[in-house]
Amino acid sequence: MPTRRARHRPRHRPGPRLVAFLRSAPGQVALASALVVLLAAAVLALVLGDDPTDGVTADRDRPAGLTTPPPAGPTTPAASTPGTSAPGSSGTPAAALLDFAGQELPDRTRLRPEDAVRDDLVAAGAPDELVGTDAPTGPGDLVLTVTEGPAAPGSRVVARFGDLALVDPSPGTPTPEQLASRQALAEAVLANPTTRVAGDAAGVLRSADVDMRLLSLLAVLTAREGLAVAAFPRAEGAEGPARDVLLTAVGSAPVGSDRPATEPLRTWLEAQLPPFAPDRVEVTGDGVLLSYDYASAPDALVAEVSP
Repeated sequence: MPTRRARHRPRHRPGPRLVAFLRSAPGQVALASALVVLLAAAVLALVLGDDPTDGVTADRDRPAGLTTPPPAGPTTPAASTPGTSAPGSSGTPAAALLDFAGQELPDRTRLRPEDAVRDDLVAAGAPDELVGTDAPTGPGDLVLTVTEGPAAPGSRVVARFGDLALVDPSPGTPTPEQLASRQALAEAVLANPTTRVAGDAAGVLRSADVDMRLLSLLAVLTAREGLAVAAFPRAEGAEGPARDVLLTAVGSAPVGSDRPATEPLRTWLEAQLPPFAPDRVEVTGDGVLLSYDYASAPDALVAEVSP
């Protein structure tokens, strides 16, 4: 997170009344609120760019400078890879894995399945460009393995599908500074009195086990209006920071199907810039689900655009 340069002014000790206030419960709430505002203000400039109302699309593949109006209806998850099955249509782990790949992996992803697994993926409709072991890869490509056995030490399970595991063999490791930034931001979001977090979601935030792209977005929303978080859903067996969140309210206004506050939220999300822009926004009866594609090193993605 950006730091502030100290100004060369004489330092004054706080008076006894100020010290007493800061040690009191109201003082602690005030300090927490100030912390989240300071942290989120730095993220705000990164997420929104120069103009938070410029209508920049969240579609990362659209040419720069091209804007689109907000969709007329709820945004649905991305279409699956051609040739794959819809969830549960075939009931095979290979088909479920391919459906997941079509929805939650970046376009430049290659799968390296074990020999015993490749035939199952091909039979389920995997295109050659996805599972071709001889296909060249570039520096921006994500290469994942598919195995029936346990994941190797040091790897990360992206998701499990029956006896198949989708594995990142060399996931990015955040630096101590990046982990500290993530922890500070998560603590600030929790400490803000406008934050309402249900059940297990509070534990996820306390552990800061949240993708830094998502956490940065939540910090801005918290500083702007406040949030109600119902859950951080994960795929079965998934390891690594949470990439999805279910919001039930922004400020004091509920969001979800047929809720008036939903459209302003969707409009605001449409204006976000990569890497903070969600890849999918789904409006449901339970709330608004924000999702990001899998990234091997999300902390590094945020650090690249940080001052």
